[in-house]
Amino acid sequence: MDLKINIEKLDDIMQAFYSLTKIKIVIFDEERNVIRAYPQNDCAFCKKMKSYAHTAEQCTKNDINIFNECKKKGELIIYTCHAGLVEGCAPLKQNEKIFGYIMFGQISDLPSRNALCQNISNICKEYNLDEKTFLQVSKSIKLKSYEDIMASAKIFEACISYIILNEMLLPEFDKTMLECEQYISTHLDNVNVETLCKHFKLSRTTLYDIFRNKTGHGVATFIRNKQLDEAKRLLSETNLSISEISSKCGFTDYNYFSRVFKKKFGYSARYLSKK
Repeated sequence: MDLKINIEKLDDIMQAFYSLTKIKIVIFDEERNVIRAYPQNDCAFCKKMKSYAHTAEQCTKNDINIFNECKKKGELIIYTCHAGLVEGCAPLKQNEKIFGYIMFGQISDLPSRNALCQNISNICKEYNLDEKTFLQVSKSIKLKSYEDIMASAKIFEACISYIILNEMLLPEFDKTMLECEQYISTHLDNVNVETLCKHFKLSRTTLYDIFRNKTGHGVATFIRNKQLDEAKRLLSETNLSISEISSKCGFTDYNYFSRVFKKKFGYSARYLSKK
C-alpha cells in the first residue's frame, strides 16, 4: 500500500522521541518495508546479529511474528526478541484498518551490564557466535529499567496518536479521500460520481472502495449528506431563500430537496429559513 508521508514532521517527532528516551524508533509499511527510522542505523549489536545468515533469518522471523500478533490484537505489544533485547511494536491504524507498524527497541531491561554480558554469552553459545566479538559490540545496547521502558511506551503511544491525528502518515486511499472531500466541498452545486471519477482519473469501483473504506457509505450518499449539511448551515446563517440554497447545494428539484432535508434532519427546511 502506498503511503502519504510528511517527512519533515514525521522526522521531527521521531527525533523528539529519541532525544527524550534514547530509544530507536522505526516505521514500517504493511509489507514490512522500512519507511523511516531514527537513528537510521541499527545499534552495533543488532547490526552484527544481522550480518550472519542464520541470525538474520531469526531477526526476520521475529519481526514477522510480532507484526502478525500486532495485527491480531490491534495494540502495542512489548516483548523480548530472540537476541534477548526488549522491543515494542504497535500497529498504525486508520479507521481500524492497519496500514503499517511502528517499533521501538534495541534495549535491555537487565539489571546490570554484567547480567547483559552473561545473557549475550548464552546467546552466542545458542547460535554458535564469536563471544568476544559480541561482547564487544554489546556496549552499544542501552540498559533501561522496567519503569523507564513502560514510561517510554506511554510516550511512544502518544507519538503514534499525534502522527495519525496530524496526518503525518496516511494510506494513499486516505490521501485520495481527503482530496475528494475538498473537491466535493468546493463543487457542491455540480458534483456527482461521474465528475469525481473524471477529475481524479479513477474507476467507479475504485472510487466506491475508497469511500466505503473511509466512511462506510457509498459516494452518492456521502455527496448528498455534504450538500444537505451545507444547506442546513446556509439556512441557519444566511438570508438566502430555500430555493437559492437548494440550487447552490446541487439540488435542481426543490420538492426533492425539501423531502430529503426533512428525512435527514427531522424537520423541514422552512423551520430554519429566514425568508
